[in-house]
Amino acid sequence: MSDAETPAGTPPQGAGNKTGIFLALAGLLVLCAALYWGFLQEPETPPPATTQTPVTPEVEIEVEKIVAAPAQPEAEPAVPEAPEPEVPVEVEPPPISLGESDGVLAETMASINAGQLGEQFIMRPNGLERGVAIVDNLRQGAVPYKLLPVGRPSKAFPFSDNGLAVTMDPVGFERYNGLADTIAGIDVPATLALYDLLSVAIEEAWDALGYTDTGFEDAVLSTLGAIMLTPATNVEARLIKDESNWIYEDEALESLSALQKQIMRMGPENADKIQAKARELRGALMDREE
Repeated sequence: MSDAETPAGTPPQGAGNKTGIFLALAGLLVLCAALYWGFLQEPETPPPATTQTPVTPEVEIEVEKIVAAPAQPEAEPAVPEAPEPEVPVEVEPPPISLGESDGVLAETMASINAGQLGEQFIMRPNGLERGVAIVDNLRQGAVPYKLLPVGRPSKAFPFSDNGLAVTMDPVGFERYNGLADTIAGIDVPATLALYDLLSVAIEEAWDALGYTDTGFEDAVLSTLGAIMLTPATNVEARLIKDESNWIYEDEALESLSALQKQIMRMGPENADKIQAKARELRGALMDREE
């Protein structure tokens, strides 16, 4: 085969070198163009990166409805309570001694409404001791004239003599009207109050008498009981002479105590007044003990 004849598809000799050079120049031109273009253009600011927010799946949440409470009326400002007043503690005074009793009697005797009888009683000292001694005599049935604030009548008791019998003259009853009225007017509640006030001193005076079998209040109740049991005055009761004294012919009447016979000599009306006061005073004492 001659040099003029070349197989088909086979580049001619020397053509490979030319192709390589051509490609090299083309690449150089492209590189130069790229560099040139890069120096002439401002670099583009890249768009801000976008962060894709993940989509949260919708969840249905049940929300509890809160119902507002009804508006309360505005409270008034609290007013501080006033402190309760302190109640003073009552301190009982010490009991009255026997030595102090005369002064107390002088201040309080008028409260029992004993009138002139009470005034005469407190004019002398040691009134409480005398009062206790009077009760002691009366409970034994005696009439202690020397201790009583009243004296004996200056005139003898009148008698009535009809030639057949001697009896009491009703005129003689009148001499006791004032005493009976005074006793009837005594204030029983005030008397008990005075007794309570002086109870310690009274017991002291009673103890001085030396009794151990009975107390002063028992002596008072016994005396009042004897007065209440006094028989009604019998104006027709006969009297007989016994030496210098007149006594009851009826032994049952004469055997009564001196206290009871003295009440009978005061007459029916005066005796009723005294017995009524004795009943009132004794009842008040008994009621207080219940």
